[in-house]
Amino acid sequence: MSISRRRFLSLTGAGLAASSLPSLLSANQGSQLTIWGPPIGPSITLAHVAANGTSRSHIDHLDFKVWRTPDQLRSGIISGDMQLSGIPSYVGANLYNKGIPVQLMNILTWGLLYIVSTDGSIKSIADIAGKTITMPFKNDMPDLVFKYITEKAGMVNGKDFTLNYASTPLEVVQMMLSGRADICILPEPAATAAMLKGHSKGLQIHRSISIQEAWGEATGGSPRIPQAGLLVNRQLVDTSPDLLRAIQQDCVTSSAWAINNPAEAGVLAQDYIGIKAKITEKSMPFINLDATPAQTAKKELESFFAKLAELSPAIIGGKLPDNDFYLDL
Repeated sequence: MSISRRRFLSLTGAGLAASSLPSLLSANQGSQLTIWGPPIGPSITLAHVAANGTSRSHIDHLDFKVWRTPDQLRSGIISGDMQLSGIPSYVGANLYNKGIPVQLMNILTWGLLYIVSTDGSIKSIADIAGKTITMPFKNDMPDLVFKYITEKAGMVNGKDFTLNYASTPLEVVQMMLSGRADICILPEPAATAAMLKGHSKGLQIHRSISIQEAWGEATGGSPRIPQAGLLVNRQLVDTSPDLLRAIQQDCVTSSAWAINNPAEAGVLAQDYIGIKAKITEKSMPFINLDATPAQTAKKELESFFAKLAELSPAIIGGKLPDNDFYLDL
């Protein structure tokens, strides 16, 4: 079985931008290892692992590089060349259900979505009544999460509010700065970038609502979303369990470092990823880094997958993944 290129690009495009995902690890010949990550803020976790992690003692050479396209990601995962992949959690479930030999190692980021607005009166989901909300990625995870939240609040798109869609977070930011959108759903670091750029233009943009908190209110659970983590090829699980355990511990250490040292994390992001240091520094409190083993996060993941599947079963491959999906190190 296989996942279509179009579907994969749709899933990863939304998930990586929305989740601001931390990275890919690709096993190379011999004892060289390259950690790959998307060009967005939370890849600083993996860049820091490559530069400072204890997992470096398990191999001769460890470095970090940025991947640039979902096509590059797709071919690497499906071919097995990318043995450890940073990926939206629901995309990992989809691949697993399509028969790709992978397991989820952990959750690294617990939600990065925010409603930002030029209207300072927007404080709760109820306040969007009668408004138009602009967001990227129609019918993908951020859209489904928002629809679930509003349905639980008794609100219906097209009746109680209107959703307007754009192709990418960057397009949403540009619409906001040009006055074509005033209430938007954005991931980090795009939300922080919009606020900083707005300030430089004399436009006040507020961080109005945390989608994570709204999700917790709608579900009766924790105010967080198990959005993205590391997906492992089973070959690497079989051959290098000690390395994976070391990387998991490094993820914990490096995430804590980034949270506690936002200015230094900003410099690292600018050097390795190309995001302006100030944007990363200001966005760090809102990225929700917490490297949690998949087995520990399993209950929340299953709840998240089930709720997404209520609106679109295809997003997780038609069914909940079984227990083998959740790696136990």
